[in-house]
Amino acid sequence: MTSAIHTTDIMEGAAKLRVLVVDDEEFLRSIVRERLEIAGYSVEEASNGNEALSMLESGGPYDVLLTDIRMPVMDGIALLGELGKRFPGTAGIVMSAYSELDTAVHALKMGACDYITKPFNFDVLLITIENALRKKELERQLDDYRTNLEEKVKEQTDIINSMYVRSIDAMIKALEAKDYYTRGHSQRVTLYSMAIAKELGITGQEMEDLHRASVLHDLGKIGVREAVLNKPGKLTEEEFAEIVRHPETAVRILEPIPFFRPLLPAILHHHERFDGKGYPARLVGKTIPVASRIMAIADTFDAMTSTRAYRKALPVADAINEIRRCSGTQFDPDIVPAFLACQSKIVIPGDVSLPEGFEEAIPAEYRPQPG
Repeated sequence: MTSAIHTTDIMEGAAKLRVLVVDDEEFLRSIVRERLEIAGYSVEEASNGNEALSMLESGGPYDVLLTDIRMPVMDGIALLGELGKRFPGTAGIVMSAYSELDTAVHALKMGACDYITKPFNFDVLLITIENALRKKELERQLDDYRTNLEEKVKEQTDIINSMYVRSIDAMIKALEAKDYYTRGHSQRVTLYSMAIAKELGITGQEMEDLHRASVLHDLGKIGVREAVLNKPGKLTEEEFAEIVRHPETAVRILEPIPFFRPLLPAILHHHERFDGKGYPARLVGKTIPVASRIMAIADTFDAMTSTRAYRKALPVADAINEIRRCSGTQFDPDIVPAFLACQSKIVIPGDVSLPEGFEEAIPAEYRPQPG
């Protein structure tokens, strides 16, 4: 970070400092220019605000803008307004024969570093310029500090978020250890959800949030007893109620962590139905978050095509037909076509466990066409 400017530093480095003097009185401009050049500054002149702006744009940067208030074409107040917006690194100083307090206050509000009245003592003018330069340097230092502070805060936030993600990932692995039959389920639901979303044209932050929500959608099952998760027979009402609470359990786990809060609505409502008969809130239609509507299809498809404690995996063709049949009741009828259209794209090789014969079981109309 640059050290603060001192008066001696300014005078020693004055040859490098540029001043633009703006006044409609040519004689005054020439006098000011002469005295500042003697002091070691590089000085240029403009007769009004418009001319000054042109010079700032084409010949900048200038360190100091010394401007009169009352000028034709564009006055000093308007010039200061443009200076603050377009050239914030230049120190503005107002000089005027009008010493009214309200004019000085207005000039300062428009971003002037200082105000000096005519006729002025040139020693006072030099001190005023030095003070304005010092003020600008302090502002630059403050901006640098803020930028560095923001970067450090971001670094620390990223570290904290990374720790949270690792902790949640450990919980997901613990859940999969409890429930052998859902091992890899969240990974597959994520892959399916991404394929559907891509088909729908979803991009950017919305896609990123959907990705994270898909990974975490079943986290709440960590609070379900292992005996319930792996029960081979029909669940009792009490056991089913335990399962139904898992979206709310996930929200309670994630809610204290700011990093995960944008994902909570999607996770909470991924078991809602388009017809309003889902849980936990019985939301209807488009009131269900779009990420939840996407995950509902991906989640159901994977559940049907995976072997569970209570049944074997269904053939993929049967699962596809079931999702098609439930379009408009369980599932959003505007999203089901995207799921059907991307079936070939979600057959992803590698460490993702897909049912045997998955690709062959896809109806011919949904397979990729040659060429």
